[in-house]
Amino acid sequence: MEGFTYSNLFDTKGIEYIVVIIFLLLLIPFWVIVNRKSEVVQHIQQGIRVLTTNFLRIPKGLFFSPNHTWMYLEKSGQAKIGLDDFLQNVLGEISIQPLKMTGDTVKKGEVLAIIEQGEKQLRVHSPLSGEIVEANVLPGESDVSDANELEAGWLYSIVPASWQKETSGFLLGAEAANWFTDEITRLKDFLNIKLVRQAGVSTVLALQEGGELEINPLEKMDAGIWDEFQNEFMEQRS
Repeated sequence: MEGFTYSNLFDTKGIEYIVVIIFLLLLIPFWVIVNRKSEVVQHIQQGIRVLTTNFLRIPKGLFFSPNHTWMYLEKSGQAKIGLDDFLQNVLGEISIQPLKMTGDTVKKGEVLAIIEQGEKQLRVHSPLSGEIVEANVLPGESDVSDANELEAGWLYSIVPASWQKETSGFLLGAEAANWFTDEITRLKDFLNIKLVRQAGVSTVLALQEGGELEINPLEKMDAGIWDEFQNEFMEQRS
């Protein structure tokens, strides 16, 4: 036939086009599978809350004690005292047993209240000395774990005896945020050491992939771990 020429596909670039088409046909299903896996991982990660400094509420104007309580000085001269957000997101659901009531005087470092979760307990030390003018904790009814705002979970209102002197070593703003970052790191190290001693519990329960801490890691821990947490994190002197 005149005007018709035959070209061998393998003598031209046609073979390259075929290779590209085959590569794309193989790549597309692989991309779909990988993308679906990524979506599943993302969905799982969204369901896991991890303890980071950005997750914690650190309102400006609050003083934070190394014993994990916060203080806020009101215009009236009274100071409110509460548990910091680190503590509330480490322990899980807790109740508070007050040891001091309105009219009582307290010294800095004295035990104000007991945190309870079943048979497990932690002692809350007063960050200030002074007279208690109001208590926000009632025996058997105190649950600060679901407070909408950090300030709403205050425990006591106190007239401080020596505010300036006793708060000189406390933390504010960016300094407090940096300290909480260090506390989270300390808690990771603490759990890595302690969890291996608790039968039936592995670090997977507390540490997510990448070494992040899951919210409320001490909720599943036994009383022995809580006692050691008390000594490591709530008995510091400022």
